[in-house]
Amino acid sequence: MRRGTKPWIAGGIAVALIGSAALILRHHRGQQQALRQRSAAGPTLRGLASGDFGTPALPQAPETEEQIAAEVTTSLAAWRRAILVKDAEAVMALDRAFLASPDRYRAALEESAKTESDERVRAFSTRELGKYKSAALAGLFQTQLADRSPYVRQNAAWALGELAALDDDGRAAARRAAADLRLARAKDPAADVRTAAKSALARLD
Repeated sequence: MRRGTKPWIAGGIAVALIGSAALILRHHRGQQQALRQRSAAGPTLRGLASGDFGTPALPQAPETEEQIAAEVTTSLAAWRRAILVKDAEAVMALDRAFLASPDRYRAALEESAKTESDERVRAFSTRELGKYKSAALAGLFQTQLADRSPYVRQNAAWALGELAALDDDGRAAARRAAADLRLARAKDPAADVRTAAKSALARLD
């Protein structure tokens, strides 16, 4: 593996948009505004006796499916750019957005992990999905153990280990990949992949 890129892959994945955070985290604004409204409601209600009624805030309209799809596309494009230029700060604030709304981003991250042409982006997306610790993703991680990139294989093995340490469902899902993990531990040409597979199998024991 190239010395310059290894820390990026093993280090984990993170995401954030610099200068575009408003677009990426737009779906969180409704929650934040609701919190502000609730905070403001206390003093307003307490002021009823003195006649201080305040001005109620208008509720924010929910996002449409088209708006959500556009925001996810924008976020994944920014994710890709941040990884390619090694913008750690941007990668780390996007990671927080992805982890805060797994249902919103999971399908797009799966597509990135499976079809992205750049191996580092595939690896980062694989690791991000591993952070979801979803037994339903075990099949994807098992498939990723055969990816042509050692970075992807390493993160797929790590993700299976995370499932193995999760709960009974996670362990059962990870066990279905045990044979592939043993093969990776014994024969993968990349030392980091062998180490990650060994660690995942240890969690299955």
